[in-house]
Amino acid sequence: MSHRRNLTVRGSLAAGVAAALLASCGISGAAEGGPTTITFWSWTSGSQEAVDRFNATHDDIHVVFEQVPAGTGGGYSKMYNAVRAGKSPDVVTVEYPQVPAFVTHNVVQPITDYGAGELRDVLPEWAWNQVALGGDVYALPYNIAPQVFLYRADLFEEYGLDLPTTWEEFRDTAEQLRGERPDTVLATLGNTDAALLAGLAWQAGANWFDTAGGSWEVNATDEASLSVARYWDDMVADDLVNAEPLFAEKHIADLQQGRSLGMIAAPWMLGNLSRFVPELAGSWAAAPLPAWDGTAAGNYGGSGFAVPEGADHPEEAMEFARWVATSPDAIAAMVPASTAMPANSDLFDIWATEVEAANPYVAGMGVPAVATAAAESVPPAWEWGPDMTDGFARLMDEMTGSMGRPGGLEDALHRWEDDVVDQLRLRGFDVTT
Repeated sequence: MSHRRNLTVRGSLAAGVAAALLASCGISGAAEGGPTTITFWSWTSGSQEAVDRFNATHDDIHVVFEQVPAGTGGGYSKMYNAVRAGKSPDVVTVEYPQVPAFVTHNVVQPITDYGAGELRDVLPEWAWNQVALGGDVYALPYNIAPQVFLYRADLFEEYGLDLPTTWEEFRDTAEQLRGERPDTVLATLGNTDAALLAGLAWQAGANWFDTAGGSWEVNATDEASLSVARYWDDMVADDLVNAEPLFAEKHIADLQQGRSLGMIAAPWMLGNLSRFVPELAGSWAAAPLPAWDGTAAGNYGGSGFAVPEGADHPEEAMEFARWVATSPDAIAAMVPASTAMPANSDLFDIWATEVEAANPYVAGMGVPAVATAAAESVPPAWEWGPDMTDGFARLMDEMTGSMGRPGGLEDALHRWEDDVVDQLRLRGFDVTT
């Protein structure tokens, strides 16, 4: 049975978390203006190119870029340690799921008073909600990852397959394909990808965490989430999709040899396709993600710029962040290295033109138009929990051990929810069920 748990905090941790996430916070003073050198830490593709273009077009601020390991691969630990040691960079990349943890651990400061709110109207509501917590803004969104369906248009045509628009049609098409070509599946589902599962639940209307009532509520076993889990459990059990790590050796071979015709993706993944299967250029197309009721997409990645506590130059850091988030020049600099979609809706058309011009692999796939429509359909209520680095790691472990077993994903969600609640209790939260 689905159940929702209310989490309240106690003791010294209560004051810190509640103040950071559920109440308005103060803000540290900005640095004085003038020519200033700031440091920027990130691992995302296109970062160096953006910094180079900014430095070439600005005289008052010079950005020094330091590439750090991917966030969950050590980058976030490096950021935490730098803040604790009093050696904070000025601006960092933080993925949306990790923003609450950065807030609760006082790693980043509010940027509300640095003009972040001026961009609210050009950002999708759901993207804004990823960074606006407890009455303050803690990061400036600069890319998003609405889910789309990438498929082998050439083989769909050759095999006479209709493009599915609903998940029911998706199964029907998978059955048709499997019946006619037993060595081929319609798509591959990443069996170690917790963010992918979260995005699919998001699309279905789930909301795993909720702070609207002034406390944490956890519910990864609502009917929307469990319906998604049951659907993919059945698809895997009936051998209608491959369940394997995306872009691992087996998956790449399946793509190369046409044994897997599609994947649930986001714009940033086009870089992976062009890198791992360059010989398939011109074979792919993009379509809206099959839907449950109506039209909706989940989100599958994305990040914002945050200013760490103790940063020497927060005003200049925000000037750089705003430039990346608003400038067509920044888009032009980044798209040869990154196909990630900007969060700023004013840049969607510019990105569409620039990303196709800079990436022959992308040209003709229809990704910008499909992704733009998808970005407008993402449900806005989704929230992340207070420690998704740990949460994703635990969910990945549950998925890896469960997918392929009868009811595996459904059981994984139940165990994961129980584990999340237990871990939050250990960290000082009261849990009521």
